[in-house]
Amino acid sequence: MSKNILITGGSGFIGSHVVDSLIKRNYNVTIFDLVKPRRKDVKFIKGDLLNLSLLNKAVKKNKIIFHLAAVSDINKVKNIPVKTISTNIIGTTNLLEASRKQNIKKFIFASTYYSESNAGNLYTTSKKASELIIENYNLLYGLNYTILRYPTAYGPRNREVDAISIFTRKALKNLTIIVHGSGQQKRNYLHVEDLAEGSMVALKSNLKNKTVTLASNKNIKIIDLAKKIIKLTKSKSKIKFDKKIKRIDDFTSNFTSNNKIYNFLGWKPKFTLSSGLSKYIKNKNFVA
Repeated sequence: MSKNILITGGSGFIGSHVVDSLIKRNYNVTIFDLVKPRRKDVKFIKGDLLNLSLLNKAVKKNKIIFHLAAVSDINKVKNIPVKTISTNIIGTTNLLEASRKQNIKKFIFASTYYSESNAGNLYTTSKKASELIIENYNLLYGLNYTILRYPTAYGPRNREVDAISIFTRKALKNLTIIVHGSGQQKRNYLHVEDLAEGSMVALKSNLKNKTVTLASNKNIKIIDLAKKIIKLTKSKSKIKFDKKIKRIDDFTSNFTSNNKIYNFLGWKPKFTLSSGLSKYIKNKNFVA
Protein backbone atom coordinates (compact mmCIF):
# COMPACT_ATOMS: atom_id res chain seq x y z
CA MET A 1 0.00 0.00 0.00
CA SER A 2 1.12 3.56 -0.69
CA LYS A 3 3.10 5.29 2.05
CA ASN A 4 1.34 8.61 1.37
CA ILE A 5 -1.18 9.56 4.06
CA LEU A 6 -3.36 12.65 4.40
CA ILE A 7 -4.30 13.34 8.03
CA THR A 8 -6.91 15.93 8.90
CA GLY A 9 -6.54 17.52 12.31
CA GLY A 10 -2.89 16.48 12.40
CA SER A 11 -1.89 19.62 14.29
CA GLY A 12 -4.20 18.87 17.21
CA PHE A 13 -3.73 17.04 20.50
CA ILE A 14 -4.34 13.45 19.39
CA GLY A 15 -3.60 14.16 15.74
CA SER A 16 -0.07 15.37 16.39
CA HIS A 17 0.75 12.16 18.25
CA VAL A 18 -0.77 10.06 15.46
CA VAL A 19 1.51 11.95 13.06
CA ASP A 20 4.50 11.04 15.25
CA SER A 21 3.55 7.36 15.06
CA LEU A 22 3.11 7.52 11.28
CA ILE A 23 6.48 9.23 10.80
CA LYS A 24 8.13 6.51 12.89
CA ARG A 25 6.77 4.02 10.35
CA ASN A 26 8.20 6.03 7.45
CA TYR A 27 4.89 7.28 6.08
CA ASN A 28 4.87 10.42 3.95
CA VAL A 29 2.46 12.60 5.90
CA THR A 30 0.43 15.55 4.67
CA ILE A 31 -1.49 17.46 7.34
CA PHE A 32 -4.76 19.20 6.49
CA ASP A 33 -5.62 21.59 9.30
CA LEU A 34 -6.40 25.19 10.17
CA VAL A 35 -3.38 25.33 12.47
CA LYS A 36 0.26 24.95 11.43
CA PRO A 37 1.81 21.68 12.66
CA ARG A 38 4.62 21.43 15.20
CA ARG A 39 6.75 19.20 12.95
CA LYS A 40 8.77 20.46 10.01
CA ASP A 41 9.13 17.11 8.21
CA VAL A 42 5.54 16.98 6.96
CA LYS A 43 3.62 18.67 4.19
CA PHE A 44 0.99 21.13 5.35
CA ILE A 45 -2.22 22.31 3.73
CA LYS A 46 -4.13 24.98 5.56
CA GLY A 47 -7.78 24.45 4.93
CA ASP A 48 -11.34 23.94 6.11
CA LEU A 49 -13.30 20.70 5.73
CA LEU A 50 -16.14 22.69 4.19
CA ASN A 51 -13.93 23.66 1.23
CA LEU A 52 -14.67 20.73 -1.07
CA SER A 53 -12.52 21.94 -3.97
CA LEU A 54 -9.48 22.26 -1.69
CA LEU A 55 -10.17 18.82 -0.24
CA ASN A 56 -10.23 17.33 -3.74
CA LYS A 57 -6.75 18.76 -4.37
CA ALA A 58 -5.45 17.69 -0.95
CA VAL A 59 -6.59 14.09 -1.33
CA LYS A 60 -4.70 13.59 -4.62
CA LYS A 61 -1.56 11.42 -4.44
CA ASN A 62 -2.68 9.99 -1.09
CA LYS A 63 -4.08 6.48 -0.83
CA ILE A 64 -4.96 6.57 2.86
CA ILE A 65 -7.01 9.21 4.70
CA PHE A 66 -6.80 9.56 8.47
CA HIS A 67 -9.68 11.80 9.55
CA LEU A 68 -9.35 13.39 13.00
CA ALA A 69 -10.40 17.01 12.39
CA ALA A 70 -13.58 17.90 14.26
CA VAL A 71 -15.25 20.17 16.75
CA SER A 72 -14.39 18.05 19.77
CA ASP A 73 -14.90 20.08 22.94
CA ILE A 74 -18.12 18.66 24.37
CA ASN A 75 -18.47 21.60 26.74
CA LYS A 76 -18.58 24.09 23.84
CA VAL A 77 -20.87 22.43 21.32
CA LYS A 78 -23.98 23.75 23.05
CA ASN A 79 -22.96 27.25 22.00
CA ILE A 80 -21.95 26.32 18.43
CA PRO A 81 -24.51 23.74 17.24
CA VAL A 82 -24.44 24.71 13.56
CA LYS A 83 -20.64 24.78 13.43
CA THR A 84 -20.48 21.39 15.19
CA ILE A 85 -22.91 19.77 12.76
CA SER A 86 -21.46 21.38 9.63
CA THR A 87 -17.83 20.64 10.52
CA ASN A 88 -18.30 17.14 11.92
CA ILE A 89 -20.96 15.80 9.57
CA ILE A 90 -20.81 17.87 6.36
CA GLY A 91 -17.03 18.13 6.64
CA THR A 92 -16.72 14.36 6.97
CA THR A 93 -19.06 13.86 4.02
CA ASN A 94 -17.00 16.27 1.92
CA LEU A 95 -13.86 14.30 2.74
CA LEU A 96 -15.60 11.03 1.89
CA GLU A 97 -16.72 12.45 -1.43
CA ALA A 98 -13.22 13.61 -2.27
CA SER A 99 -11.89 10.20 -1.23
CA ARG A 100 -14.40 8.42 -3.45
CA LYS A 101 -13.49 10.49 -6.48
CA GLN A 102 -9.76 9.92 -5.93
CA ASN A 103 -10.15 6.14 -5.36
CA ILE A 104 -8.74 6.22 -1.83
CA LYS A 105 -7.80 2.74 -0.59
CA LYS A 106 -8.79 3.27 3.05
CA PHE A 107 -10.65 5.91 5.06
CA ILE A 108 -9.74 5.86 8.76
CA PHE A 109 -12.10 7.76 11.04
CA ALA A 110 -11.45 8.87 14.62
CA SER A 111 -14.74 8.47 16.48
CA THR A 112 -15.49 8.20 20.19
CA TYR A 113 -16.62 5.66 22.74
CA TYR A 114 -19.38 8.13 23.49
CA SER A 115 -21.00 6.57 20.40
CA GLU A 116 -21.82 3.58 22.59
CA SER A 117 -24.01 5.78 24.80
CA ASN A 118 -26.51 8.61 24.57
CA ALA A 119 -24.20 11.08 26.33
CA GLY A 120 -22.09 13.76 24.75
CA ASN A 121 -25.00 15.67 23.15
CA LEU A 122 -24.38 17.07 19.64
CA TYR A 123 -20.79 15.84 19.63
CA THR A 124 -21.93 12.23 20.01
CA THR A 125 -24.71 12.72 17.48
CA SER A 126 -22.25 14.09 14.94
CA LYS A 127 -19.91 11.12 15.43
CA LYS A 128 -22.72 8.56 15.20
CA ALA A 129 -24.04 10.22 12.04
CA SER A 130 -20.55 10.26 10.52
CA GLU A 131 -20.07 6.57 11.29
CA LEU A 132 -23.32 5.74 9.48
CA ILE A 133 -22.39 7.89 6.48
CA ILE A 134 -18.99 6.19 6.27
CA GLU A 135 -20.65 2.77 6.30
CA ASN A 136 -23.00 3.93 3.55
CA TYR A 137 -20.11 5.13 1.40
CA ASN A 138 -18.72 1.63 1.71
CA LEU A 139 -22.07 0.11 0.78
CA LEU A 140 -22.72 2.42 -2.17
CA TYR A 141 -19.22 3.03 -3.50
CA GLY A 142 -17.00 0.34 -2.01
CA LEU A 143 -14.89 2.86 -0.07
CA ASN A 144 -13.01 0.84 2.54
CA TYR A 145 -12.86 2.18 6.07
CA THR A 146 -11.80 1.55 9.64
CA ILE A 147 -13.57 3.36 12.46
CA LEU A 148 -11.58 3.87 15.67
CA ARG A 149 -13.57 4.77 18.76
CA TYR A 150 -11.34 6.63 21.19
CA PRO A 151 -11.74 6.78 24.98
CA THR A 152 -10.74 9.84 27.04
CA ALA A 153 -7.18 10.78 26.11
CA TYR A 154 -4.69 12.56 28.33
CA GLY A 155 -1.06 13.56 28.07
CA PRO A 156 1.20 16.23 26.55
CA ARG A 157 -0.07 18.84 24.06
CA ASN A 158 -3.67 18.71 25.25
CA ARG A 159 -5.90 21.75 25.78
CA GLU A 160 -5.58 21.38 29.58
CA VAL A 161 -9.33 21.74 30.10
CA ASP A 162 -9.96 18.06 30.94
CA ALA A 163 -10.36 16.63 34.44
CA ILE A 164 -6.82 15.20 34.61
CA SER A 165 -5.22 18.51 33.64
CA ILE A 166 -7.40 20.55 35.97
CA PHE A 167 -6.98 18.18 38.92
CA THR A 168 -3.21 18.02 38.38
CA ARG A 169 -2.85 21.78 38.15
CA LYS A 170 -4.85 22.22 41.36
CA ALA A 171 -2.96 19.46 43.16
CA LEU A 172 0.45 20.90 42.28
CA LYS A 173 -0.66 24.18 43.87
CA ASN A 174 -2.31 22.46 46.87
CA LEU A 175 -5.62 24.03 45.90
CA THR A 176 -9.06 22.54 46.48
CA ILE A 177 -10.14 20.13 43.75
CA ILE A 178 -13.77 20.56 42.71
CA VAL A 179 -15.60 17.41 41.63
CA HIS A 180 -18.84 18.07 39.79
CA GLY A 181 -21.81 15.85 40.51
CA SER A 182 -21.42 12.78 42.71
CA GLY A 183 -17.98 11.82 41.43
CA GLN A 184 -19.24 8.29 40.78
CA GLN A 185 -19.27 8.74 36.99
CA LYS A 186 -16.60 6.59 35.34
CA ARG A 187 -14.13 7.26 32.51
CA ASN A 188 -11.78 5.07 30.55
CA TYR A 189 -8.50 6.95 30.26
CA LEU A 190 -5.74 6.22 27.77
CA HIS A 191 -2.40 8.00 27.50
CA VAL A 192 -2.26 9.82 24.17
CA GLU A 193 0.96 8.04 23.15
CA ASP A 194 -0.78 4.69 23.62
CA LEU A 195 -3.78 5.99 21.71
CA ALA A 196 -1.58 7.09 18.80
CA GLU A 197 0.23 3.74 18.66
CA GLY A 198 -3.09 1.93 18.94
CA SER A 199 -4.40 3.95 16.00
CA MET A 200 -1.80 2.26 13.80
CA VAL A 201 -3.87 -0.94 13.90
CA ALA A 202 -6.20 0.73 11.39
CA LEU A 203 -3.49 0.32 8.76
CA LYS A 204 -3.84 -3.46 8.98
CA SER A 205 -5.90 -5.38 6.45
CA ASN A 206 -7.78 -7.43 9.06
CA LEU A 207 -9.57 -4.29 10.26
CA LYS A 208 -10.94 -3.36 6.84
CA ASN A 209 -14.55 -2.20 7.17
CA LYS A 210 -14.60 -2.73 10.92
CA THR A 211 -15.27 -0.56 13.97
CA VAL A 212 -13.05 -1.05 17.01
CA THR A 213 -12.69 0.70 20.36
CA LEU A 214 -9.23 1.42 21.71
CA ALA A 215 -9.33 1.41 25.50
CA SER A 216 -7.55 0.54 28.71
CA ASN A 217 -8.59 -2.46 30.76
CA LYS A 218 -10.00 -0.42 33.64
CA ASN A 219 -12.47 2.39 34.20
CA ILE A 220 -12.03 4.81 37.08
CA LYS A 221 -14.50 6.94 39.04
CA ILE A 222 -13.83 10.67 38.88
CA ILE A 223 -13.59 10.83 42.68
CA ASP A 224 -10.97 8.07 42.64
CA LEU A 225 -9.09 9.88 39.87
CA ALA A 226 -8.89 12.99 42.05
CA LYS A 227 -7.59 10.92 44.97
CA LYS A 228 -5.00 9.21 42.76
CA ILE A 229 -3.67 12.52 41.45
CA ILE A 230 -3.44 13.93 44.99
CA LYS A 231 -1.44 10.87 46.03
CA LEU A 232 0.89 10.95 43.01
CA THR A 233 1.61 14.66 43.43
CA LYS A 234 1.95 14.33 47.24
CA SER A 235 -0.47 17.22 47.42
CA LYS A 236 -2.28 18.70 50.39
CA SER A 237 -5.31 19.45 48.25
CA LYS A 238 -8.78 18.71 49.59
CA ILE A 239 -11.70 17.47 47.50
CA LYS A 240 -14.96 19.39 47.40
CA PHE A 241 -18.15 18.25 45.68
CA ASP A 242 -20.29 20.65 43.69
CA LYS A 243 -23.45 18.71 43.04
CA LYS A 244 -25.20 21.76 41.58
CA ILE A 245 -22.95 21.69 38.51
CA LYS A 246 -23.66 18.53 36.56
CA ARG A 247 -24.00 18.04 32.82
CA ILE A 248 -27.42 16.68 31.89
CA ASP A 249 -25.65 14.38 29.43
CA ASP A 250 -22.81 13.29 31.72
CA PHE A 251 -21.13 10.10 30.62
CA THR A 252 -20.12 7.03 32.57
CA SER A 253 -17.98 4.44 30.83
CA ASN A 254 -18.93 0.78 30.96
CA PHE A 255 -16.39 -0.21 28.29
CA THR A 256 -13.07 -1.85 29.04
CA SER A 257 -10.65 -3.78 26.89
CA ASN A 258 -9.05 -7.14 27.64
CA ASN A 259 -6.30 -9.48 26.46
CA LYS A 260 -8.58 -11.13 23.87
CA ILE A 261 -9.20 -7.76 22.22
CA TYR A 262 -5.54 -6.76 22.54
CA ASN A 263 -4.42 -10.00 20.90
CA PHE A 264 -6.84 -9.46 18.03
CA LEU A 265 -5.65 -5.89 17.52
CA GLY A 266 -1.97 -6.71 17.98
CA TRP A 267 -1.67 -3.74 20.33
CA LYS A 268 -1.75 -3.19 24.07
CA PRO A 269 -1.28 0.03 26.09
CA LYS A 270 2.18 0.34 27.63
CA PHE A 271 1.02 2.78 30.31
CA THR A 272 -1.16 1.98 33.28
CA LEU A 273 -3.15 4.96 34.52
CA SER A 274 -0.69 5.38 37.40
CA SER A 275 2.43 5.25 35.22
CA GLY A 276 0.84 7.46 32.56
CA LEU A 277 -0.21 10.05 35.13
CA SER A 278 3.25 9.97 36.71
CA LYS A 279 4.83 10.72 33.32
CA TYR A 280 2.35 13.51 32.70
CA ILE A 281 2.93 15.08 36.11
CA LYS A 282 6.70 14.96 35.69
CA ASN A 283 6.55 16.44 32.20
CA LYS A 284 8.64 19.59 32.38
CA ASN A 285 6.35 21.25 29.86
CA PHE A 286 3.38 21.04 32.18
CA VAL A 287 2.46 24.48 33.51
CA ALA A 288 1.67 24.18 37.20
